[in-house]
Amino acid sequence: MGIKTNSLCQWLLDLLWSSREVQKKWETDTIIAIGHRFVQARYLNKDHRSRAIRLCEDISYNLRRVWGSLDPKTLEMSDLLSELYTSMGHYREAQGVHENILRLVVEGDDGDDRTVDTMASQTALKHVNLLKQSFLRLKGWDKSAATYRDLVDALRQMYKAEPGWKDVHGVETWDFNKEKPSETLGNFVAPKDWEFVKPEDLDEKGELTGRKGLRRSGMNMKRATSNWGIGEVHRVSHGSPSLANGGGENGDVSSKSPVDTHKPAVVERDEGPRSTAKKPVANGVNVKA
Repeated sequence: MGIKTNSLCQWLLDLLWSSREVQKKWETDTIIAIGHRFVQARYLNKDHRSRAIRLCEDISYNLRRVWGSLDPKTLEMSDLLSELYTSMGHYREAQGVHENILRLVVEGDDGDDRTVDTMASQTALKHVNLLKQSFLRLKGWDKSAATYRDLVDALRQMYKAEPGWKDVHGVETWDFNKEKPSETLGNFVAPKDWEFVKPEDLDEKGELTGRKGLRRSGMNMKRATSNWGIGEVHRVSHGSPSLANGGGENGDVSSKSPVDTHKPAVVERDEGPRSTAKKPVANGVNVKA
């Protein structure tokens, strides 16, 4: 996509994203799809990459709170977040994304019966492969090797009868000195087209099928932030810390754990920089302090 075309695309998606609060008839899936495309378009603008990552973090967090971490739509946004981290060289944060997802597969999601608690075999296999890619790129683990060994061993046991899992070996066999990371797997790739409503998602009347009944006010969703990340512009314009700009204590991204960087603070964005303090964890899921 050329610079002018991308600028136009970003401008249009920005308008759509900014108008979501007044579009009462838009389905939730439509809003998420617009947000997904807006993050991608913003990231393709080199001057806006930090804002793209922050917006993706905020949307991902809200989806985890509303639908659970293992919901397909949440996983799509988490995949995008990991791709952005990887493309920016934030391998530790990408590793945290996949570790947290896989840990929920083993230990269970958030205790909410309305959210998805299981994962298809091939989806879990994809995240194991992406976890390995993060290990190869980072040339090590963010936590103790035993943490990841136990996690992958548990997954191998869970899916041992499923296709493809016989080729998955324990992490003790993973060696970044002998194996190079993939040049493509896990990296961000610009979409070939920019549609955000697929024809197969429309019914015979041309209306979007999906999560009916999750319309607003407020989309009837227990959103953690009032505006789904739109206030992140305030943080950027006011010089608040941003992960993509090396934000963290003392400006060092590597000093933060993946749990901290993966979860935006549950505050209005005009309250200043997000806290870097660690949040309590329950069953592997970050919860509000």
